[in-house]
Amino acid sequence: MGNAATGCHWTFCQDLLNAGSIVYSGGVGKDISFETELQERFGCQIWLFDPSPTGRETMDDPRYHSPSLHFEPLGLAGTDGVIHLAPPSNAEEGSWFASHSTLSDVVSVPCEKLSTIMARNGHRTIDLLKLDIEGAEYEVLESVLSDRIPVDQICVEYHHGMLPGIKRSQTIRSVLRLLAFGYRLVDKFGNNHIFVHRRAL
Repeated sequence: MGNAATGCHWTFCQDLLNAGSIVYSGGVGKDISFETELQERFGCQIWLFDPSPTGRETMDDPRYHSPSLHFEPLGLAGTDGVIHLAPPSNAEEGSWFASHSTLSDVVSVPCEKLSTIMARNGHRTIDLLKLDIEGAEYEVLESVLSDRIPVDQICVEYHHGMLPGIKRSQTIRSVLRLLAFGYRLVDKFGNNHIFVHRRAL
C-alpha cells in the first residue's frame, strides 16, 4: 500500500488492522499516500509526526485535514528534548535527516519518546508503527524495546548506506534486537523492513 515510486510503499498484515486500530507514523516528507490509503480502507485513527519544514508544508495541504489524521510537528526520538535536523541532500526529494552537526543550516526541533506521546494520547498499545525518520529509527526502536511498548507491526526504513555516518552494523544490531524481543521479519524490500510480533500472529 502506498506510492512505490516515492518509496512510501509498505507491505503489512491487513488482518491485524480495523477501524479501532491505532497507527503511529513517523516521517511525513512529501508523501502520505500510505497513511491516507490506510485511513480510507480501515477507517482507523492515524497519528503523524514530522517536525521538518517539508513535513509541515505537506500537512498544511487542506486535503490532509481530516478528523482521523492527527498531525504533530514533533520528532520521534529515544529521549524527550531536542533533535537536530540537517537539510535535504536532494532538495526535490525533501527529506531532512537527523544530524550531530553544528553547522548553521542545521535546525533544532522538539522531539519525544513514543512512551511520552502515548501517555499524553491515552494509548497503551500501537497496532502499526511506521518509521521513515531519516536515521532516528535506531534510537526509537530501542526505546520501544526498553520501554516494552506493545507494538504489533513495525514498518521501518533503515538508513545505512543512505545517510552519512550510519553503518550497516547498526541495522544488523537493530534487527537482531527486534528478533530477540519476539518480532519476526516478514518482508523486506530495499531498506524497508516489516516486522510482526509473534503475539499478533
